[in-house]
Amino acid sequence: MTSPQTSPAGTTSGPLALDLGADVVTLTRQLCDIESVSRDEQRIADAVQTALEALGHLTVTRLGNTVVARTDLGRAERVVLAGHLDTVPVNGNFPTRLDEQSGILHGLGTCDMKGGDAVILRLAATVPEPVRDVTFVLYEAEEIEEEISLIRLITSEIPLMATTVLSVSVCMAAI
Repeated sequence: MTSPQTSPAGTTSGPLALDLGADVVTLTRQLCDIESVSRDEQRIADAVQTALEALGHLTVTRLGNTVVARTDLGRAERVVLAGHLDTVPVNGNFPTRLDEQSGILHGLGTCDMKGGDAVILRLAATVPEPVRDVTFVLYEAEEIEEEISLIRLITSEIPLMATTVLSVSVCMAAI
């Protein structure tokens, strides 16, 4: 894995690679250490897309800075797991800091939402043949509720979300 380099200003530079085989805390830290304030998600979307395309068992589509990866196993049902890639503006909380004594990861995005994104990416990497087809969506612009957010994606890109659209129910939850 190539780690992002942290500059004195706290931004990342250099090549980015995510290790989807890492434990969830390590993967969360990798994601959080890629600055991705709303409207500036290209670097994290690039890293997520590259990591998912390397898996081989997923069909990956990029829409702006939203990455959609799907299994296509012909299952009768499909589950969608979604998480946003953007964060609120940096406020003295970037890059992350791991408190070795408590095991707590501190920093921008650790709870909202990159910890959940790490779980989604680990599932994508480690469950190649789920009992239901799965669509993994890592989307942009949640923090600003723009027209490019998840709701726009659901209403305009239904074929990416479902096998056959008979009805669509959306249940949103937070980790």
